[in-house]
Amino acid sequence: MNLPFGRGRTSPRTERDPWTWLFGALMVVAVGIVLGTQYVAPDKRVLAVMAAVVVLGIAWRLDLVSGIGFMLLLLPFPRSNVYGSTNVAFILLLLILWFLRVSQGYAARPRRTALDAPMIALLIAFLISFYNVESKNLRYALANYATLLAGVSLYYLIVQNVRTSKDLERIHGFQLITITVVCLIAVFELNHPGGVLIPGWIDFHATTGEALNTRNIRVGGPFFDFELLSEFCAISTMLVLFHLLRARSAARRVMMAGLLMLVTFIQFATVTRGGIIALIIGMFFLVWLLRKRVRFVPLVLTITTAVALLGMMNWYVANYTRSGDLLKRVLDPATFELEHGMPLNRGKLWTQAFERMMRHPIIGHGPYYDVERGTTFWYWPHNGYLFIGNLVGIIGLVIYVWLLVLMWRQTKPGTRNYDDPDYANAFLVFAHAQLFVFLVDQFKIDFMRNSIYTLHVFVMWGVFAATAAIVREQRSDGTLAAVS
Repeated sequence: MNLPFGRGRTSPRTERDPWTWLFGALMVVAVGIVLGTQYVAPDKRVLAVMAAVVVLGIAWRLDLVSGIGFMLLLLPFPRSNVYGSTNVAFILLLLILWFLRVSQGYAARPRRTALDAPMIALLIAFLISFYNVESKNLRYALANYATLLAGVSLYYLIVQNVRTSKDLERIHGFQLITITVVCLIAVFELNHPGGVLIPGWIDFHATTGEALNTRNIRVGGPFFDFELLSEFCAISTMLVLFHLLRARSAARRVMMAGLLMLVTFIQFATVTRGGIIALIIGMFFLVWLLRKRVRFVPLVLTITTAVALLGMMNWYVANYTRSGDLLKRVLDPATFELEHGMPLNRGKLWTQAFERMMRHPIIGHGPYYDVERGTTFWYWPHNGYLFIGNLVGIIGLVIYVWLLVLMWRQTKPGTRNYDDPDYANAFLVFAHAQLFVFLVDQFKIDFMRNSIYTLHVFVMWGVFAATAAIVREQRSDGTLAAVS
């Protein structure tokens, strides 16, 4: 069978036969006709199919790492369909392509990961939870389960194909582009609340503020959720900071510093306390991880400069944009008030979420959070752990915590050196810090309430697992020495 790629990591073949030439010519004509008709009378479904074909074509002609990277660029911008979203279709196409390459011997055989058991167990727990799904919510539950399957598939696509430090660095490059695009779209939303970026696809009609959308705008970007965008920015800050610290050229330092400022700006524009508090705690944790490399005087100067810059950023956002004052919300005494051992602004929500979870404590309510409650309604839990407990019960919550514990152990860095010659070994320190930020922030927000953001979490988990596997294999081969 002639395939347009070579075995292992060889480059695509260059020889061309008449049939290949004819097929290419027909494809060019077909694409030209479709593009012409869509320019005159665009159809959303046709555009979605064309995007899927482009993803498949790129992944087919190039290596799967590039295909996955291109997929990461599209994840924040799905189109809704009866089966969930176009993201589900794109991931399925990549999965089929990977299976094809493995079966033909053009890709490495799958390897086991440390998270296999909890991943499979969690899928089973969600499947069993369908027993308690009401018939009116079945289609929503099926769509959410399809998103979960897509997330797990994306996790395995990353783990099975990102096998070297070079592969990891390439994936990070795509992630940095995604971070930039997400933040730039959030800037557009801040300046055009209620506006439309791409008609019929990306709009911000749900964005609201005060005084006819002229004050206290809280941007959600392509996630359409300011709390999740805040968490995304907090986790992304760690990745951008890692690249800034490892930058060797002046141009790259300027570029990474600019991206860091952009992410920080959007963090303030979300006006969300949970994300910035988790990031601050995470920064202290990162300093502790790197404590052997940290000197006291430079640390004090860095913290002082950072606090001053953050204060200036907050002042600018609060006074010269349509957004609000984040630090004012963080320093509000109510932020630190407790009620029955819980934050005052979360106590009622968490108590109600626990009450709802106890209605089906064993297997949960199923993969759809129905807010209807007779003549009243249930609040969102605003807690990722309680949210999982509501969906799949105590058994599913235990499995989820098991997954997180294993991931925490896998990402524990063997070195505390961000400029380690080996890229994966150096990144593991920041991966551990990213996971820490995620675990802290999930006490204030629930990532699975948003089908777009859910896939980004599985991407993060996949990158963590791939990094840990690369470092572990290098140490077992003797190419990387363990450093205490």
